[in-house]
Amino acid sequence: MIKKYFVLISTLVLSACATTPPAPVTLMPTAVFTSQPWANNKALNLTCVDQASNSYIAVIDNGSTENVQIIQPQQPISLTLRQALAQQLTGQGFSITNNATSTMTVKVEKALVTVNQELIKYNMHSDLQLQLMVNTPAGQFSKRYSGRSSREDALTASNKDIATSMNKLMNSVLNEIANDSELNKYLTENI
Repeated sequence: MIKKYFVLISTLVLSACATTPPAPVTLMPTAVFTSQPWANNKALNLTCVDQASNSYIAVIDNGSTENVQIIQPQQPISLTLRQALAQQLTGQGFSITNNATSTMTVKVEKALVTVNQELIKYNMHSDLQLQLMVNTPAGQFSKRYSGRSSREDALTASNKDIATSMNKLMNSVLNEIANDSELNKYLTENI
């Protein structure tokens, strides 16, 4: 009987010591809105696909293979980017619909925050790489957009730090897409 209680208590103590997985990171990029809509309600089908080699958004390395933490996004990065880009394109005057003959496809090639956690500081490196393709009856437009950032700070990197870093990169890339004269010219002339 004492053995059963000992096994039960040992199991409870060991399960209490087990680490819980880190909470997912909520990403909220901000769409870029133009002062005047210019697309005159032209129809566009928008899709975003995640082709990154990882499904997680961040890796925190504490210096040993046993202490590597993987941080997941609250929702897939492709869905997060699609929502922001749809708002952005709607603000430019496009009508986002599945029935459009012209399509914009965004492929997420890389979206990753790498954190090297040391005892009293951390180094954070963030990468975002997208490929945007527009297919219209008149032809195709393709361009890559990317952003990188690095940061060093004291103490420990938090999920908020990770989210802030990736949100800034996504905002920068969304701004680049919104203000890309080559892309906007193609959209104006071919849709």
